Amino acid sequence: MECVFCDERTIKAEEFYSDRYYRAIYNLRPFLPGHSLVLPKRHIEDLTEMNDAERRDLVSFLNRAIFIALKYAGTEDYDLILQQGENAGRSISHLHFHILPRRADDSVNKGKSEWLSEFNRNEVFGRDLTAEEMKAAVEKAKGIADKYRSEIKILERSG
Repeated sequence: MECVFCDERTIKAEEFYSDRYYRAIYNLRPFLPGHSLVLPKRHIEDLTEMNDAERRDLVSFLNRAIFIALKYAGTEDYDLILQQGENAGRSISHLHFHILPRRADDSVNKGKSEWLSEFNRNEVFGRDLTAEEMKAAVEKAKGIADKYRSEIKILERSG
């Protein structure tokens, strides 16, 4: 089966930011506003498969994608989740990190175990965004990346 994160149609519809090694996409089933994913452009399934250049760029790219997602959601708080392997809840065998902007009034402001259970259910059974909803979310995120280009450049250099 073809990897959905390697499918150019998916990427074209969901990507809002990228660099040489990584891309940030808006989640098809967002758990919260701004729910984004960071994934390597190259198909790898595990952190241990990363090459040195990908490893060096990872934190810098995560910082930039997190910056955009937080501006998108209008908050400063977030969860960063890596589910490595099926037993950890990963549903797509392509390394990816979830960025979940959090707010005091978000719909999942619960205990961690209850919250993670709800997150995992949403990953499998949540409602997919329509093409129009995805387009609007991606355009908003791209607009933020463009508006804050100079701040993002600073994050890139400091990463």
